[in-house]
Formats: sequence, C-alpha cells, structure tokens
Amino acid sequence: MKPAVDKVKAIVEFFHRSTTATHKLKSTQQQMGMPELKLKQECITRWNSTFHMLKRIPEFKDAVISTLAVISVDPLSHEEWEVLQEACTVLEPFEQVSVEISADSHVTASKMLILCKGLQRVTAEHQTRVTTGKVKELVDALCASMDRKFHRMEYNAVLSETTILDPRFKKLVFNDNRAVDEALQRITAAARSSQPTPLPEDQEGE
Repeated sequence: MKPAVDKVKAIVEFFHRSTTATHKLKSTQQQMGMPELKLKQECITRWNSTFHMLKRIPEFKDAVISTLAVISVDPLSHEEWEVLQEACTVLEPFEQVSVEISADSHVTASKMLILCKGLQRVTAEHQTRVTTGKVKELVDALCASMDRKFHRMEYNAVLSETTILDPRFKKLVFNDNRAVDEALQRITAAARSSQPTPLPEDQEGE
C-alpha cells in the first residue's frame, strides 16, 4: 500500500502548498457540478488521518484527474485508484469502531468484545472479495494481526466482566465457556465481598 499512499500524500501536499493548483481544482469542481470539497492531509498525531486522506480523494476523482493533467504532478494510475477505493472499503469499519470506542459520553468497555469480533468477521469476508493484490495483502495482514492481538481478549477481566454485566450482550459474545465461568466467578466473589452500608436504626424496618 505504501507507494500508492505516498503518491496520494504527495498530491495532497502539492495542493496545500500551491494556491494556483487549489484554485484550479476548485474551478474544475464547479465546472463538473461537484461539491467544493477540500483534500484532507495526513497528520501523524491524529487517529485514522491516513484513512481520511485516502477516503476523501476518490470523492472527487474526476476533478483531481483533470486538474493533475494540466499541472506537473505525477497522477495516480487506474490500478492505484482501484487500490484506494478497495482499501477504504476494507478500512471503513476500523474507522467506525475507533470512533465508537473513543466516545466519552457513554460506556464503551462492554462493547469491545463484540466490536472486535465484528471487525474480524467483516475483514475476513474481504479476503474473497478484493480484486487487487496490494489490498489482498492488506486484508491478510489485518486478519493476522487481529488473530494475534485478540486471541485471549475474552480472558481480559475488565472486558469480560463489563460485557457479561451489560444486559444487551451478557454471554452472547463469548466463544469460550471457560472465560464466561471465570468472569462470573469474579463477579460473584466481588458481590459477596462487598459490605452493605448499615441503615440508621430508625430506618431498619424500611
């Protein structure tokens, strides 16, 4: 993927540096009846910024191709455009999941198991769907990495306990009954060890 990504990055950086090229791109978008979108630049300190950069450029592909044709910048080949579009399809669920688990207004720990298993499933489905060799390598690498990193996720104490305590999921997400049993034992032990706060004497009856 790196050569295609580097080429997109070079194109985006060129448009950000050149006001003439930016005006030409904007004019081409207007002539083609497209919305006037701006190219997004990769930022190494922001999550998924490479994905955002790759996703944006095909949204006005024809305008970019027409503009690059009249300026001295190496354009993307037909195969590279296909690579970008397929890669974005593969990576879109990772963007959705990372946004979901980054939320700070609601609980996210109990969703981790089901979201990670969902990522594994949808990514594995792409192994038979993608048509470009580079994206096939990307999919294989993602699948292998998730198999390695998520292998014992069900045994993570926080994730397993929060999932079981979430009434939406409970035991449904688990593949390993032993992980369920161990989590239930920890929850039960914690409940037994917690001491109830004694009521004042005048409220004992209530």
